[in-house]
This record gives sequence, C-alpha cells and structure tokens, in this order.
Amino acid sequence: MKTIPQVIHYGSYDASLIYSNAVSTDLRRTSMYEFEYITYNGGTSYIDEKSYSIQKGGIILAKPGQIRHTDLPYKCLYIHIVTDDETLHSQLDSVPNFYLPPNANEFESAFRAFLYEKKFPKRQNEIDLTIKFLEILSLFIKIPLAMENHFLNPNRNTEIIHKAISFIDKNYTQKITLDDIAAYVHLSKIYFHNLFLNLTGQTPHEYLLTKRINNAKFLLAATDKSFSDIAYSSGFSSQTYMTYVFKKKTSCTPMQYKKKMAGL
Repeated sequence: MKTIPQVIHYGSYDASLIYSNAVSTDLRRTSMYEFEYITYNGGTSYIDEKSYSIQKGGIILAKPGQIRHTDLPYKCLYIHIVTDDETLHSQLDSVPNFYLPPNANEFESAFRAFLYEKKFPKRQNEIDLTIKFLEILSLFIKIPLAMENHFLNPNRNTEIIHKAISFIDKNYTQKITLDDIAAYVHLSKIYFHNLFLNLTGQTPHEYLLTKRINNAKFLLAATDKSFSDIAYSSGFSSQTYMTYVFKKKTSCTPMQYKKKMAGL
C-alpha cells in the first residue's frame, strides 16, 4: 500500500548562521529528497559536481545519494522527505536539480503555508497539513511538463538557444558536456537537446565539434603549433580524437589540411 511521504526536516535556512567564517558549506551526501525554495540571491550550489547559480525564486530538488555543497550566501525554505513509493521516486527523479519557475510566487506561498502550519498547528490539522504538503509536491512533479511547454514559446526558446550558443562559444576549448550546457540554461539535458536540434538543425554536440574543428583549422593554417597543442587548444581530449573528428568532418586529416593551406 502506498503511503504519504514522511517529512523529516523542515524550516527556514540561512547558511551564514552555521558557517559564519566560511565561504562554502561542507560537502555531504544526501539521504532523502530535499525540496528548497531560494529566498536570497547568493552564491553557487553544487550537486554531483554540477554548478547552479543561486537566484531568488529558484527551487532545488536534491535526490537521495547526491553529493552537494553550496558557496555562501545561501538562504532558503526547505522540506526534506523520505518515501517508499516507487512511482513517486520516478516522478521526483525526473525533476531537474535546479529550476527557475515562472510561477515562483506559487512555490513560495506553498512553502510558507506548510511551514506556518507546522509552526503554529491548529487542532486536528493533520489533513490540512497533508494537503499543504501535497500542494508543494504537485508543483515539483509538474516541472518536467512545464519545461516541455517551453517548446510552445518561440521567443523564450530563441533566448535559451542564444544563451546556450554563447556559453559554448566562450567555453568550447574547455571540457564541457551536454549536462553542463543544459544546466547553464536550467533545462533537463533531454529537453535541451531536443530544443537545440529543433531550432538549429544540429545537436549541441555537433555544434560544439564544429566550433572546435574551425578553431583547429585556423591554428593549422596560421600557426606552427604541434598537432597535439592544436588539439588541446581546440578543446579535444587528444590528438587522436581530433584527427578522427577532423577527417570525419572535412574528409581529410589535419596534416593534409595544413599542406593544402600551405599550397603544398
């Protein structure tokens, strides 16, 4: 029989009160679902080595077993739960770790209503309290659908893709992944991948490789750098991988391209 999730911890949190002389909270592994509504523009939150810029009105849902810590300042309203409902596990696991909801006031109102009821309980309020928590739960569960509806907003979609392309253009020489780019625009990687492909006609990975190949072409034609230096300077993990991608994209090897550009 399915049971209602059990609330373990709840309240208002200000990291500076605990870490008064620190710049970051301690690294820890989560043991439950951690629902948080951010109440203050702050530092950066890290969950499983992914970074999220803290913004007031944003929400965090950390899942059991994740590694997390946060650069200060960080203030939030929080509710931590455990559940043995496999369907709910699946629903919550599909919610992104960080999300900026367009209806942030709904989340804040729901959190504050629940916490107020916990702090100043009325007689026979268990049913009301359960309803207030389920309202919060439903808001989180609806997030993946809300993210999918971004596809129905052309202007917002264009802004998202421009932001993602700008991120790739600035960081293509680094070790960035689809997860990194999707996190930067606050979308799940599946939705982001499909949105990027739908609007640009290529995948984020293809665009990233094109940026790296174009940079390699420039360095091959304009410098005397070694092939390995060119590979690393262009964001490739090795000279071998650069050669593989280069030949696949241009139908010639880096050496053949360099000779061609030199007129040899």
